[in-house]
Amino acid sequence: MEEDTPLIKFRSVGIDMDKETAAKSLGSLGLSKMEAEVYLNVAANPETTAGQITKDLNIARSKTYEALNRLGALGLVSKMTREDVNRYYSSGSSVLKSMYMRQMEDARNAVDYIKNLDVFVPTSTKIRLVEGIEGYKMLKETFLGEMEIGSEVLIIGSPAKLDQGLIDYFERFHQKRLGKKMKLRIIYNADVKGARLERAMKWKNTQVRCLPNNNSPAWIEIYGGRTLITLASDKMVTIAITDQSISTSFKNYFEVLWRSTKKPAKEKTSK
Repeated sequence: MEEDTPLIKFRSVGIDMDKETAAKSLGSLGLSKMEAEVYLNVAANPETTAGQITKDLNIARSKTYEALNRLGALGLVSKMTREDVNRYYSSGSSVLKSMYMRQMEDARNAVDYIKNLDVFVPTSTKIRLVEGIEGYKMLKETFLGEMEIGSEVLIIGSPAKLDQGLIDYFERFHQKRLGKKMKLRIIYNADVKGARLERAMKWKNTQVRCLPNNNSPAWIEIYGGRTLITLASDKMVTIAITDQSISTSFKNYFEVLWRSTKKPAKEKTSK
């Protein structure tokens, strides 16, 4: 097929597109709905007249001429006078292709310009809420898996009154953490004592502090740009937040608490 073959003959090469869809597609090149419909009518009816177009599309003749003038200015439609009657032809697909290529080039230049701008692009914040121990474990494992080897986890608060199954899970979780050579700094609640505290103090790559007066059932865990906020009361509820700025705020809060607390003293054993 020659490049300048009118669009109506595209059907012969197997393009399946109805008139309405084609008109919308032409809209992406900057044609109005009226202009697109007039153009398609001209492409389908070589040597058509303004009167015939007006009749076919059931529009005002002034609208027909307005559209034809615009299409002519764009080079999409040409006019030939025969027997004192103006007849209109589609200029072929090459003109459409040129328009498309110009738009692509303009868009590419705009993208390059924006890429070179020094602008702040806010990150999207993702928030998810889950209930129950299994949902909490799933989020905790996911966040751990996405952390880089050698990075650090921060935990603010860890209550003494927790399900024993959850406490046993913590031991397995921290063994996975140590397998990734990840560090941990944890600030326990004041009421966490005994074997649980002693066990944490023996973990490698782990630093432990205790809050002086806090027995809250809620705690905060920070994994890079992700934060877990968990409440364990009548039922366990966890909010997972993916947002670097929020995580940074909690990290700053953690550092203030860390500097104001001390290492827990080892409990004395009676002889």
